[in-house]
Amino acid sequence: MPTTSRLIRALALAAAIAGCATVTAACAGGGDSGNPGGSGERGAVPGVSDTEIKLGTFMPLSQTPASAYAPMADAMNAYFAYINDAEGGVHGRRITLIVGDDHYSPPDTVEVVRRLVERDNVFAIVSGLGDPTHLAVWKYLEERGVPDLFIASGLSRWTDPVVRTRFGGNPVYLQEGEMLGQYIAKEYAGKRLGVLVENSEGALEGLEGVRRGIEGSDIDVVVESYETVQWDVTAQTQRLKSAGADVIVVYALPPPAASLVKTAREVLDWSVPIVLTGVDATELFLDLAGPANAEGMVSVIFGRQVYETDNPGIRKHHDIMQKYAPSVAPSNITLYGATMAEFLVEGLKRAGRDLTRDSLIDALESMRDVPCEACFAPISMSPTDHRPIEIERYVRVEDGKWVPFGDLVNFESAR
Repeated sequence: MPTTSRLIRALALAAAIAGCATVTAACAGGGDSGNPGGSGERGAVPGVSDTEIKLGTFMPLSQTPASAYAPMADAMNAYFAYINDAEGGVHGRRITLIVGDDHYSPPDTVEVVRRLVERDNVFAIVSGLGDPTHLAVWKYLEERGVPDLFIASGLSRWTDPVVRTRFGGNPVYLQEGEMLGQYIAKEYAGKRLGVLVENSEGALEGLEGVRRGIEGSDIDVVVESYETVQWDVTAQTQRLKSAGADVIVVYALPPPAASLVKTAREVLDWSVPIVLTGVDATELFLDLAGPANAEGMVSVIFGRQVYETDNPGIRKHHDIMQKYAPSVAPSNITLYGATMAEFLVEGLKRAGRDLTRDSLIDALESMRDVPCEACFAPISMSPTDHRPIEIERYVRVEDGKWVPFGDLVNFESAR
């Protein structure tokens, strides 16, 4: 599972998905539009009728290489379709998902989310993708009382402080960064750490975590940054080599991260060890950087890998995708989307037949040690902990795959 965003499967993928403005689940149902505000009496709950639960999400599907994330929506739809067929939905209500294409552009996200809430009257927003895009709408959703569930981003502000209607999806970047920093402090004591970091809140928060992880060590740090619109980081990579970096940590999306790797290995003939944010622990990064160039690189993951087909949960994901989204190849991105859908379905089941926004949130906050098909361990949440996944593990590229090593690292805080 990825911890966050995934871009460019090359422009071919973007072109293949371009034009998909919205995606809806295979299940049908004409719901009661209800009120646009918070939870209300039975029959007036937004997005809930006797036969349907209407959900919304947003992510890039077209007009940008970020459309490589579209398979996440496909997987969410596939999981909901599976629940609709296998179990008749949840408490007799079939689940419909409306996916708004926001092009990974915050102004478009605002428009998409307002349409989902005010026109489509969705019950909740589920796993909206991205740091900058969610920053454009999180306060709006909070003020409207719309459950903002399992955000596909790791910013700590989503869950610290806890807001009743908002739940994280990814582990927070600070936790991940601290793990990476601890690994670097152990393996490269006394060395110079070169940093490539995107000039964005999430990446800088991750770097803060790295600094916490190396605190007290004698590691020297030199930093190179780049802007979010920049993919080519050749110049930054050259400067890091000139600065004498002995090891590199990368807080960048897959395209610029791959640019650093290819420049280091193919242009500068530089075999410097490289540690990567979990955003890059994907098949996409390996495709862009080249498996041979990436061999031995280290990152972190927070769930099982899609190739672990000896695991029953992973086999089930492959089966669901084959039946309900046969044109979409299973990947860690689809596995992430299905896992977020699984969390929501569990919450809906626990909320009972008399479903309101409050009853769903109460149900989510009551979840303790709940099994998850792709997770390393059962998940727990509480009124003071809205982070379902707080366990991560190190991975290393071996023969073109991300292979786990070491023990699980547990940040669980549910009480």
